[in-house]
Amino acid sequence: MIIHRIKTDVKHYQWIAPNITEDLMYNYLVFDGLSKTKSWNAIEWYILDSNQRSGNFFNINSGVLAFDSAVFNSDLFSILEMAGEILPIKIEDKSLYALNVMETINMLDQEKSTFDYYDDGSKGRILKYKFHNRIPTSPIFKIPETLQGEILTYSKVKDKQDEFYYLYKKLEFTGLLFEELYSS
Repeated sequence: MIIHRIKTDVKHYQWIAPNITEDLMYNYLVFDGLSKTKSWNAIEWYILDSNQRSGNFFNINSGVLAFDSAVFNSDLFSILEMAGEILPIKIEDKSLYALNVMETINMLDQEKSTFDYYDDGSKGRILKYKFHNRIPTSPIFKIPETLQGEILTYSKVKDKQDEFYYLYKKLEFTGLLFEELYSS
């Protein structure tokens, strides 16, 4: 089993942002595993840096995946749908979507993982990840310790056609990076 952190490739692909007032930003930029369907409105979004390339995945913020209609209409969509809610994004003449990952599993091995510590002795960020052998139903998931900031995926667990990492590469989509965090 390999666990990867999914990150958007912000150096090479476009960022998008909601065209709203600052008091509404929290609802549109923080993805903490809770449902957003009731509070998600059809607002206008815009491209922050139109000089960057347009990929299939766009950066909004950590903890969320934004994607285009090519992904929506692909074999990858069923995997995305398993992970949580698909929220519409209206941006210029494009139809984009945000994946609010709600699949959260307690699989971090607290005893074997290495943490940074604050001056008061409380745990900070995770320096080295170790996981229990608990496989989420969805290949895209979050863990409670990094709920607002990280989206994870596994590979070499199920059939390749059922894994996000493999299908993303096979379908030659763009806009994401995969950082290996753990291998067993």
